Amino acid sequence: MFKQILQGLVDNTPGAQAAILMGCDGIAVDQVCSDAAVAESGQAVVVEFAAIVKDVLHTASLLEVGNLEEIAVKCEQMIIVLTMLTDEYFVALLMERNSNAAKGRYLLRRDAHLLRKALE
Repeated sequence: MFKQILQGLVDNTPGAQAAILMGCDGIAVDQVCSDAAVAESGQAVVVEFAAIVKDVLHTASLLEVGNLEEIAVKCEQMIIVLTMLTDEYFVALLMERNSNAAKGRYLLRRDAHLLRKALE
């Protein structure tokens, strides 16, 4: 079930390189990548961002600003959008720098409930 949803995110976002369902512990549940090179490097990137997600979750809790919903990071070579699904899981969409990040963010919000349901 995960793979089909993740594949839809990659296929329907111009410039998307990977969609990865990840636990906040840094363990990937499932992923879809545009090619093998992206699979290896993409997962490494998201594993490192899992630690940041945990820190931001903790900070949001301490500051009582509500639940973390999304983190977007724009780097020189890529855009990474992380959308929280539960307190323990998030989905990451990795896109080329010149991709349609707005569409990717929209599709993540649109399909997040499907991934949450599949996690149950």
